[in-house]
Amino acid sequence: MPRLRCVIFDLDHTLVNSDLDFALIKREIGTEMPILEYRATVGPEEQARVDRILDKHEERAAATCELLPGARELLDFLERRGVSRALLTRNSRKTIATLNRRLGLRFDAVVTREDAEPKPSPQPVLLICRRLGVAPAETLMVGDYLYDMQAGERAGTMTLLVHSPHRDKFEFTPDFEVSGLVEATQIIARLLDGAIGGDDQ
Repeated sequence: MPRLRCVIFDLDHTLVNSDLDFALIKREIGTEMPILEYRATVGPEEQARVDRILDKHEERAAATCELLPGARELLDFLERRGVSRALLTRNSRKTIATLNRRLGLRFDAVVTREDAEPKPSPQPVLLICRRLGVAPAETLMVGDYLYDMQAGERAGTMTLLVHSPHRDKFEFTPDFEVSGLVEATQIIARLLDGAIGGDDQ
């Protein structure tokens, strides 16, 4: 099994306790489609309106959210072990800059919705791998939602699902499934030490 060289994290409900209300945002926009998928179907004027609504909600969430238990410890652990840390989010670059300033987070690569087709496409995962010079097989995708897992699986990474309030809304069998980031750190430590392979639960 290739050694683990990179961990890619989702943001909301994976690293931070975001209170973004996507149902409310969709009502404000006037769509039942996933927001970014709706945005891709409309013209520049409507895209600009969607962006203004998204920016308002995302900036508020970035100004109030906090790291989930074990998040900083996991990021620090990966840094000590020489594992690249990446962030992959459907949020905006501006929002992530606000969040990183507030919480003092550092990543080796950040991909937002401005950089590539959004999850569940594998494109942003593959973009991160290219930027960091790692193979998908050497990479672990960590997230709380179906889109995170699908993006990782389609790109050829290992997948680790963190439980969140959304878990009962979708079916997916990841390589690993954990209750929180403390348990995720234990799994990743075992991967780095060669104690388990990508098909172990």
